[in-house]
Amino acid sequence: MGGKRKKSGGEEDDRNGSSSSDGKHLVDDEKKSEQRGQLLPSTIKNKDKRSEVHAKLKHQKKLDKRKRAKARDAALKKALDLGEELPPKSIPRTIENTREFDETVCKPDDEELFAGNDADEFSSVLKHECTPKILITTCRFNSTRGPAFISELLSVIPNAHYYKRGTYDLKKIVEFARKKDFTSVIVVHTNRREPDALLIVGLPDGPTAHFKLSKLVLRKDIKVW
Repeated sequence: MGGKRKKSGGEEDDRNGSSSSDGKHLVDDEKKSEQRGQLLPSTIKNKDKRSEVHAKLKHQKKLDKRKRAKARDAALKKALDLGEELPPKSIPRTIENTREFDETVCKPDDEELFAGNDADEFSSVLKHECTPKILITTCRFNSTRGPAFISELLSVIPNAHYYKRGTYDLKKIVEFARKKDFTSVIVVHTNRREPDALLIVGLPDGPTAHFKLSKLVLRKDIKVW
């Protein structure tokens, strides 16, 4: 009662047989990988052994690279001394020289591409027939961070001018911008003292776009690490 059950001889033989078979398979895998040329670290289950083999392979690659560099320098020096033709310089493989030709990519001299610019609303700007002139204003209820954001827009957008909104309607502002030969109107909308949207109106015939702003960070608040 309460004694441990003795393992039968058959169970012990099975376990010994399975362990020996596992070891045999491991040795066979290593022999196969060695027969292919070199022992791959991915085929080794032991972590220490795998790290050791990986370090050896890495060191061997470094030595081979150094030998190739020395041989290349020696061949170049010999050619210079004998006045012979220099050996061809190896061209590294890059994304550019290995990219396959794609017929759908537009070329700079594509006539069909530039023909579509005639129907564009900004064709006069794209053809450099007129200089963009931007009018920047705010919504009726401006905020404290609105002027700071507008000053940064003025420093980034060339030929931009700021006009106070006052109590004027947007239609009157657009008419004023047309008479003054402005090409676009930008309205900075604020909510809860924070700029939250941009309304961009293309003149004289549109289009009009509305962009939302979220988590606005001014230039002075950007932290440089």
